[in-house]
Amino acid sequence: MQNTGHSHMKLFKSIIQPLMLLSATFFILIACEEDPKSIYDPDVVGNPDPIITTVVPDSNFTSDNISFAGIGVVNITGQNFSSTVAYNSVFFDGVPGTVLSSTVTQLRVQLPNVTGDSVKVRVAVRGAYYFAEYSEPFPILPAVREVGGFIDSDPYISTISCDNSGNLFVNAGRHIHIIEQDSLHTYYDSTRLTGIGKMKMGPEGKNYFIITTAISRITPPDVVEDIWFKSLPEALVDFDFNENGTIFIAGVSGLIYPFEAETKTFTVDSTYYGIKIKTIRVFGGDLYVVGDEVDEVDDVDVVQQKAIYTSQITGDDLGEKQLLATLDEIDADGTLSITSIAISQSGSIFLGNKNDPPLIIYENGQLSPFHEPILSSPIGALSWGSDDYLYIVRQARGDVTQRVLELDMGQTGAIYYGRD
Repeated sequence: MQNTGHSHMKLFKSIIQPLMLLSATFFILIACEEDPKSIYDPDVVGNPDPIITTVVPDSNFTSDNISFAGIGVVNITGQNFSSTVAYNSVFFDGVPGTVLSSTVTQLRVQLPNVTGDSVKVRVAVRGAYYFAEYSEPFPILPAVREVGGFIDSDPYISTISCDNSGNLFVNAGRHIHIIEQDSLHTYYDSTRLTGIGKMKMGPEGKNYFIITTAISRITPPDVVEDIWFKSLPEALVDFDFNENGTIFIAGVSGLIYPFEAETKTFTVDSTYYGIKIKTIRVFGGDLYVVGDEVDEVDDVDVVQQKAIYTSQITGDDLGEKQLLATLDEIDADGTLSITSIAISQSGSIFLGNKNDPPLIIYENGQLSPFHEPILSSPIGALSWGSDDYLYIVRQARGDVTQRVLELDMGQTGAIYYGRD
């Protein structure tokens, strides 16, 4: 017997499906003939469009009315800005800067890492329909540049010193190379030794350096001197001159050795004994020490605190150790490894780090990364020149290349007593 119910259902579907498709097409065509409702509201009025009158470098970040990429701050004056910082956006060749403060007539903005002779400056304000564009070409210079022409295949470089004429001295293997202003590095003299540690300029143009347990020096090429060398009781970490010409030398145990260069004699100061000293600097009659306070746990040294300390210098003696700041707040992952210290004339402290952040600043009681976007770790040494430049030895690691860098700080370094 035939299944007539099933046959009827197939017939019904064959008729109804084309009808449903035709109906859907009809309704779509009807809908397309109607205009969509516009979202434009003619009664809405936008905020007044911003206007830029001037863009000038902030005098706190430059000494020569120059704006530096990544570290500079500019003051923008004009009209119709927002007093709410987040409502303003400032672009330099399309790259956003960081708005630090704002009023309806002034914006204070940190520059992004953009350089050029005629950077376009634009301001957008929330609720305004159009950008403001500065009518003048605005120059932004690089804050950091490579100097000396060192390349990866050069011998390993680890330290640097500066004289009062702007010349730089960099170790490369057992030799010292000189970088005269705007020149490539050339051979200067030989230390006759490999693996030297910190190096600093001393009186009469003599470069002092430490190597393992000894302090030594080299003279300018036209000065004849027998090998000058003095061993001390332990491995040495860093040293610095005080205003009387005494050299304070730090040992790995935390002992400080006040050293007289002419007689090659020294005394021993135990103020920092037990501190694993990383670097030291004399400033304003005080010795600044960066180091790790360690305790021995099950025959293993455990770091309890990484910190900056100070002691007053009286003659060749150190006063009581004072804690200036702990570094824990900037050492979240425990990898902080300070290699060097530099201090500005105003007393800001800069620390070079083997890891990130590569350069750290301590000022006004606060620690923070210093211009991290334009620097890379590891930093092996710092030396402030006789002007506004801080010189940096960046060592090789991974895809980071070894270079000598010149960072324009917009301020001079603290008095350095080693130079004449």
